[in-house]
Amino acid sequence: MQTDSPFDLDELDTLEEPESSRQFGPMTLWLGVLGLAILFIPLYLMANTLEGEVARMGSEIVPLQTALASTPGPPAQAQELIVTLTAVHQQTDQMDAILPTLAAENVDWNAAMNAINDVDGTGLALTSLEQNGNQLVIRGRAQNDGFVTDYARQLENSGQFSQVVIQSIAQLTEPFQSPTPTPLLPTTTATTAATSTRAATAVPTQIPATTGPTATPTPKLTDDFEWDDTQAKPIFVGAPAQLHNFYPNFDVDHVVFLAKVGRSYEISTDFLAPGVDTFLSVSYDTTTLENDDAALGTLASSITIQAPPDRDVEVLVRVTNRGVYGADKWYDLQVLEVVPTTPTPTITPTNAPPTLTPSPTVDLRDVYEPNDIDPNPIAVGETQIHNFYPSGDVDKVGFLVKNGRFYQILTSQLGVGVDTAVTVNFNGETWSNDDYDLPGSGNFASAVCFPAQANGTAVATINNVGQQYDPSKTYIVSVQEVPFLTVNPEELDFGSVAAGSASPLSLPLQIEGTEPLAWDVTTETPWLTTDVITGTTPAALNVQANISGLAVGTHEGEITLGWANFCRQTIPVTIKINPVQSELPAGNGRFFPVAKVAQRQSGAVEFVIIVTLKAVEP
Repeated sequence: MQTDSPFDLDELDTLEEPESSRQFGPMTLWLGVLGLAILFIPLYLMANTLEGEVARMGSEIVPLQTALASTPGPPAQAQELIVTLTAVHQQTDQMDAILPTLAAENVDWNAAMNAINDVDGTGLALTSLEQNGNQLVIRGRAQNDGFVTDYARQLENSGQFSQVVIQSIAQLTEPFQSPTPTPLLPTTTATTAATSTRAATAVPTQIPATTGPTATPTPKLTDDFEWDDTQAKPIFVGAPAQLHNFYPNFDVDHVVFLAKVGRSYEISTDFLAPGVDTFLSVSYDTTTLENDDAALGTLASSITIQAPPDRDVEVLVRVTNRGVYGADKWYDLQVLEVVPTTPTPTITPTNAPPTLTPSPTVDLRDVYEPNDIDPNPIAVGETQIHNFYPSGDVDKVGFLVKNGRFYQILTSQLGVGVDTAVTVNFNGETWSNDDYDLPGSGNFASAVCFPAQANGTAVATINNVGQQYDPSKTYIVSVQEVPFLTVNPEELDFGSVAAGSASPLSLPLQIEGTEPLAWDVTTETPWLTTDVITGTTPAALNVQANISGLAVGTHEGEITLGWANFCRQTIPVTIKINPVQSELPAGNGRFFPVAKVAQRQSGAVEFVIIVTLKAVEP
């Protein structure tokens, strides 16, 4: 079956190419061949040229290699110069690396080290000093962190450092011991870059000045009761004998004691040193008794007296020497209460047995006993002699007071072993005192001054702090009306201040009196002072608190005002020190950040302080 098609294959073969195709086909081919020939010719010429150059250079290098191989090595001097040159290049590289540090480290080392080694050796000691770049790490120990703060402030005020930072303060378990101060030199901490440390000049250890000969104290040649030539010293009835001597020349001894109504007393000297011949003179009221020798064969003296039957009297005893004087001319003086013996004629029947009269029992308590629970009365202006006997004895006295007036109860002339403490109770209020005199005075007497806000009876309780009880443990108690002193405010509070604040701080205290009163102020608190220590009311007193060295926390102290001889008033004083907080300089990656000090320590501590060296102008 034949199918018609628009194209016949046989016809395709017989078709003729167009005229244009027959004309341009060979031309295109020849153009391609011509282009390749043009490209090949330069490449061929370049290759021939390179080949010729390689051949030429090869021929030239052979004699050069031969000559080089035949050339001897450099001489030894040249080798040394090469080594030296290499080392110089290395040092130059290192100097280039540290040049900025050296330029900024123009430090006055002498002044800086003097400032660091200027240490109070009694409270602070340095243990190590380390340099890290332009910073010094100071380590040490101190009695408490107050010394650390003071030392850091001292470094800052020296002007040798651009920054002073307390890095840490840590409590020590062992107490601080002050070592022999030794100046420290900084040691350099190795860093990634080479650092150069200038040689610091050590501060020479100070040689203590030669101590001169110790002066021998002048021995005390007089007795313990001098001077009593004009001012009589107390002597207590029944107490152990007092030891006196007659020195210096023409020495006269005076003593005084209270003789109670109707009682009898014997005043005597005994145990006379060779060359001593006592002479006694005893006076009371208008009566004067004298005695030279108590009996034949003795140079000691003795006088017995009896007080009036209606009142107590003060007895003055005067002892002189009819012998020689000297520091070794000693004698004993004693006063004893005795029972008078009055001879009574008795008729004894013949052959009757003798009558035995028992000796009366002597009551060794004072005449105001018992008053341990119920107080015995004492009048304002009256003086009484008491003793602490028997064991555990407590004395109570009561006296009338009036509204709006001020009173003082005072103990005095304490026997050996007596240390009174007085407590006064009145109208629901209590006042007390142990010792009104300063520590170290040897005076253990007490005084209480108080205002009466109503009419009534005040009761004073007197104890012996010494806890010694014996008939000889005597003392005198007296009551009198006195002017009164008031203060405003009655307590002082400096509030809260930051450690290291400006010091001293000051607060005013106003002092008034019921009349112009002379007063004085004392304190046993070491961080408290006053601008004046005496004055007259009315007056203003400035109380100053020196917080330098105080540890963080609340501190309590007091000042005491005294007037009317024995009156005292205590003013409590408080201050709170806030903790120090510190951080290292920003951007310093060589140290760990310092922990803020939450609470400073009052005991021995170890510390780390970092100071930044200050460059000085060349």
